[in-house]
Amino acid sequence: MVSNLWINRFYLYDIHIERKRKSKINLKNILFIVERSWNEKKGMKNFMDMVKIGLFIKQMRKEKGLTQEELAEKLGTTSKSISRWENGQNMPDYSLIKSLAEILGVSVNDIINGEQIKKEDVISKYDDNIVKVLEEYNRMKKREKRMITIGSIALGIFGIIKLAIGYGALLFLVIAPFFAKVEVHTDIENYNNYIGKYASETYQIKFEMDEEIFPKFITDEMEIEDFKMVYYNPWDAQYLSYLVVDYSDDDYQKEVERLENIPMTDYIGYYDVSGFTKYRLLAMFADSYNGFVYALTDDENRIIYVELIFCNYFYDLEYEEYIPDDYLPDGFNAHLDNPYSKRQLK
Repeated sequence: MVSNLWINRFYLYDIHIERKRKSKINLKNILFIVERSWNEKKGMKNFMDMVKIGLFIKQMRKEKGLTQEELAEKLGTTSKSISRWENGQNMPDYSLIKSLAEILGVSVNDIINGEQIKKEDVISKYDDNIVKVLEEYNRMKKREKRMITIGSIALGIFGIIKLAIGYGALLFLVIAPFFAKVEVHTDIENYNNYIGKYASETYQIKFEMDEEIFPKFITDEMEIEDFKMVYYNPWDAQYLSYLVVDYSDDDYQKEVERLENIPMTDYIGYYDVSGFTKYRLLAMFADSYNGFVYALTDDENRIIYVELIFCNYFYDLEYEEYIPDDYLPDGFNAHLDNPYSKRQLK
């Protein structure tokens, strides 16, 4: 029997479907909540001792003489993420764990076990981990069946089943996150492949979010301090990009003037954003549903361009792992079940 809590959560997403009509098949909203609810107390944490792993990462980092900031820089993530790993609050993303092992001078197997494995125990520990993975895979398959059953009941209750395009689509939505990969691009020479109207098809359709704030092209006169473009599409495309440019005095004044002439949209309150503390805001294009595109300056010839683009009122992406905290708006919260989404969906 579906509890009142389930009914309330599905009801909110049904309202969202009727109000926004922005997703092709908003079954994602329901299935994602089902999956997260099952994962709240189960999942990979059951067979990985995250506290032990975190202490091991911390120990090996210190043995290598690295600070959290230095390790984060080598991995292309943030010191906040390193801190979460070492405190046992989170696991390194699978896309980073091999690089982490190489930097720490250990094996992936060592990290999974939270200790350096003796040579004579390598094979048995490897076998143990394979068995654990197979057990987890079997448990996940069973959970998927439960997810589909619960999702089907909810869809029937609220008439959303008419949106389904067959069992194949439903199954795809359930398993998609297990195959989706986070793309991280730092190749500035391919900037126009990722940003603006000349971007390739994959990166061009960004829910009509205006990228006019970003430079049209990268020129030889621009000193690029940092660039990252992150793309993730488990169900709906999500983007996170930032570009840091140091300009000459003249070019800086021209760029500031260009940005300040772009009409600025309202943004305070969206996703609980209250403003910016570290940098001065030059330009902002914000959407109450799809996120933000903006430019900041330190008033010392540096301009930081940022885009945070997503849908359904939350990021599937663990966005803090891919962008320095100082570049994010104060108060920004686009995690699942963030307070702003709850207010909007009432």
